[in-house]
Amino acid sequence: MKAPHLLMSLALAGLMLTGCDSAKDSMPEPDADKAPRVTQDESPMPEEAAPDSTSGSEREEKEKHETIRVFYGTDRNLTGSPKPKEFFGTKRSTLSLGFCDVSIPENHQPGELESPSIWKLEFRENPDKHVVLKSVEPASGSHFLTELRKTIEDSVETKETASGVLQRGGEAFIFIHGFNNSFEDAARRTAQIAYDLKFKGAPLMYSWPSQSSGSIWAYKEDGRTAQWCEENVTLFVEAIARESGARKIHLIAHSMGNRVLSRALKNISQKLTLARQEKPLFNEVILTAPDIDAQVFKDSIAPHIVQTADRFTIYSSSEDLALKASRVVNSLWHQRLGEGGSYLTVFPKFKKINVVDASDIDTNLFALGHSYHADSVTVLSDVRLVFEGIPVQRRNLRSLLQDLAWKFNSSGGSLLGRAVRGTFR
Repeated sequence: MKAPHLLMSLALAGLMLTGCDSAKDSMPEPDADKAPRVTQDESPMPEEAAPDSTSGSEREEKEKHETIRVFYGTDRNLTGSPKPKEFFGTKRSTLSLGFCDVSIPENHQPGELESPSIWKLEFRENPDKHVVLKSVEPASGSHFLTELRKTIEDSVETKETASGVLQRGGEAFIFIHGFNNSFEDAARRTAQIAYDLKFKGAPLMYSWPSQSSGSIWAYKEDGRTAQWCEENVTLFVEAIARESGARKIHLIAHSMGNRVLSRALKNISQKLTLARQEKPLFNEVILTAPDIDAQVFKDSIAPHIVQTADRFTIYSSSEDLALKASRVVNSLWHQRLGEGGSYLTVFPKFKKINVVDASDIDTNLFALGHSYHADSVTVLSDVRLVFEGIPVQRRNLRSLLQDLAWKFNSSGGSLLGRAVRGTFR
């Protein structure tokens, strides 16, 4: 597919903002460039209160948070709600594009997704204290790409060195979430990753219509939807690679999102082969806690997608309770690609696939050891090195299986977490 065709496809897709799922939805679709910006609700002002006379600059000085702009592609339905966190639903729809703004509080801790806590008597989101989805702004394809290119260009930094001009920034990454995630969840996580990585460029996400529920039925439905959305995801990530103007394009998938990304990369690989294009479209592809059949990936996916990127990094863990449950739900005998320890899957035929065992790192107990890609400072630090192109041999890792896999040099993680997880083995 040629680049102009991709640009046209995105421009058309960006206008499909009503998410019509049936013939009865025949109203004209709104102009995305004029679509209203949906922002976080404010508390109603008491009748006796006077209007705020504080200037815009003074209000900015009072803010104790940074705002991260996240570019999105999604095939979720529009709900009609004016609230950013409810703007998109869980039903399947057409591809739409836009931007959303997420707050990162001044006292943010790396790896944390700060939220209101009843223990702190916090009953409402506060951007100065929490990671908050502040606004959602739909956009046409042309407006989306214009803003994306500008963000990427503005992030470029040049520095004179003895060996010449050194260039930093000007990059982009696309995050694809997993099972049981809402649009809000994905936006907050994407912003947090970008902030913690000190990423110089544009953070993007693709939010497919997960049911945002932890039930068995929702898991099965998410699995079907992850397959349904492959054409939309393929179009989105390929268009970003060809049209964004970024120096480097990285992809990060989590959990079931690896099924989504794997299918998209397989489609792109077929296009590259037909076009006889040998140069990869992407730089780093990171597969974190992949909830995908390990044998299927090794035999039927890996051989077909390695040409799409310069390098692949797979993070796995034996402490991942969510993947243990997934193995039971899918088939007790079929291990998941994201399982570590004795179940670690390696790829001796493909030197560009690096497998990293994160079993010993400290993780968030309440996340079931499944979100270490973003809540572990150790893993985030390694991801940053991956983005910088540092070889696996030069990172803080030790060799396993004669360099077929690698492991973090960590302290062994939380004793409480490991003890609790041990009861589920």
